[in-house]
Amino acid sequence: MSPRLEKKLRIGASVLFATGFWDAVAGRFLWQAVSPSLGKSLSLPLLADLSGAIHVHSTYSDGAGDVPTVMEGAKEAGVDFLLLTDHNTQLPLRDGWEQKYNGDNGYPLLLVGTEITVERGAFLLALDMPAAWEPTKGQPPQAAIDEVNEHRGIPLVSLPFDIKHPWEAWDTTGCMGLEVINLSTIARRHINIPSLLWLVPVGKIGGMMAALRALVTRPDAALERWDSLTADGTAQVGIGALDAHALMKIGKKKYPIPNYPDSMRVVSTHVLIPEPARQAGGDTTRQAIYRAFRQGNCYFAYDCLGDPRPFSLTASTPAETVTMGERICRNGHPVRLCAQSSGKSLLQLYYRGKVVCAGIGSLEYTATEPGAYRIEVYQYTTRLGALTLGARPWIFSNPIYID
Repeated sequence: MSPRLEKKLRIGASVLFATGFWDAVAGRFLWQAVSPSLGKSLSLPLLADLSGAIHVHSTYSDGAGDVPTVMEGAKEAGVDFLLLTDHNTQLPLRDGWEQKYNGDNGYPLLLVGTEITVERGAFLLALDMPAAWEPTKGQPPQAAIDEVNEHRGIPLVSLPFDIKHPWEAWDTTGCMGLEVINLSTIARRHINIPSLLWLVPVGKIGGMMAALRALVTRPDAALERWDSLTADGTAQVGIGALDAHALMKIGKKKYPIPNYPDSMRVVSTHVLIPEPARQAGGDTTRQAIYRAFRQGNCYFAYDCLGDPRPFSLTASTPAETVTMGERICRNGHPVRLCAQSSGKSLLQLYYRGKVVCAGIGSLEYTATEPGAYRIEVYQYTTRLGALTLGARPWIFSNPIYID
């Protein structure tokens, strides 16, 4: 079967069976017993929590706006930094846009990477690459990953479970992580008759942001894959991304929705960097952000539901305390995991793809087995026993790895 026919069948099945709509409806009801909320995360060296709009396109490729327009949108959305990833080019970096948006004058900090097109129309993000480097379009996924690693960059799988551009090369090695949430992928799953009958009135009554909040769903397939990749303790960073173009193509027509600031208000990746690096600004902050990506010192959230800060996840033994993305060694001791969130929130601790502990507002768990432990946080309207009504997935942490 040709790749083009496969793509048409995937899109047709999504439209016909309305998977995105039913996922969103079912996800509002969550059955989860909870433990007493005792956990209090331990203090760490002062870390700044910076929100970032990840995976944005400009007129350097197929985005609707030039770089100043994109940055105006980022300023309006209130993010701390923006990662521009135009297709198959780093020309914005060589044109000096990073230095023009150095985190001062009220604008967010700009970082420039690229999105590489590999075989079969899949995509790979390449971050923190040399300015002179340009990607080779259409090469095998493994060759693209190897090339990024050779230049000491950060290769991340883009749109891993997209209807149009899924990543199928899961047998490759050397990738540092993946987009667990991609707003474009989620939106495509909602292009069907039930969803549009629901979203159009919501948008007319409550505006674009109300319609975008209605899209919020748990990325089940991406989370399942992420858990399988980290099950043996292998580090894989997860991020929340936009694929923002300020254009939506339906059929052969393009519509200027959602605009840049609206997209950037929906999903962001929050990186944890040392406070002195944040205050230094410029390239010092950029390198601290890239270091946080490499180490997984980050979490991602549907910020359209509310600012997720403060959110924390720590693990501790008598000898040390670490945060998300980091490793801790048992050395014969149990490891105390603690997480905290704000508002009416249900926290779930995942280990090997299963919930092992849950709490309201906070949780504490004593881990005795090695592996990756991560947190999911849901907002909710009310709870009836173990039944959570009006549940909405909100925050997803990177794992802490216990050796």
